[in-house]
Amino acid sequence: MEIQPKMTEDEKIIRKEASEFYQWKLKNSGNAQPIDDFKELSYRLLDFYTPENKAIFLDEIEMRIVDNLKKHRDTAHGGKASPSCAYENTAEKLLFYIRQEIATFPKIAHQKYETKEGKTRNKVFVSYSHLDKEYLTDIQRHFKPFLGHIDFWDDTKIQPGQKWKDEIKNAISETKVAILLVSTDFLGSDFIATDELPPLLKAAEEEGAVILIVILKPCLFEEFPELNQYQAMNPPSKSVLKMDYEEKEELFVNLVRQTKRILNEEG
Repeated sequence: MEIQPKMTEDEKIIRKEASEFYQWKLKNSGNAQPIDDFKELSYRLLDFYTPENKAIFLDEIEMRIVDNLKKHRDTAHGGKASPSCAYENTAEKLLFYIRQEIATFPKIAHQKYETKEGKTRNKVFVSYSHLDKEYLTDIQRHFKPFLGHIDFWDDTKIQPGQKWKDEIKNAISETKVAILLVSTDFLGSDFIATDELPPLLKAAEEEGAVILIVILKPCLFEEFPELNQYQAMNPPSKSVLKMDYEEKEELFVNLVRQTKRILNEEG
């Protein structure tokens, strides 16, 4: 049975406030830099006392920006991203600031469906290209302190003699959080495209799984609408390859933090 998420009256009020703030202050702000828009947004957040309410407000603002960015792309660029477009660059920068702020608050889920009744999803599944193995090792390192209560799975768990396709299929069927490590090699992998992404994306669309995307290297992520409908942890213009050590560590810490919040909501 598929259950639509319910919204409390308080959440309805906060989302209405956020929608109005976006229309009045952010949609056509006239500010020269996105950071100025973000400063106005940060000041507005002072009106909300709990982290949960701040997160709801930011979540609504993010969805409004993403929706208008999509409409702009559909109208002006045939549905595709345009790296030279000033409007898009401004929107992407503001989204980056907002997502960094959201990462400090409790996660607010707005998946289309909650988990189907009777089906348990509690696994963290990492989808990656073997050519990006070094990044998987880094992420494993960050999750290692929490493996006592996080069921973390990647294909290095497959033991000799096991049917590897069956093991991957079974892991996907139990996945609550799918971490996609995106690069050109990831996007070009036939196995990922045919065996991993379709069931993961279906689980996100229909069964409450959550997609978390990390852009590892410069790639044409914007050319894959089935993926770029999900907001990446880092913008395509700031791939992990371009980050210094501290930025990379902070991103991976946020990835673990976000994963834990998603799983705790189910606990």
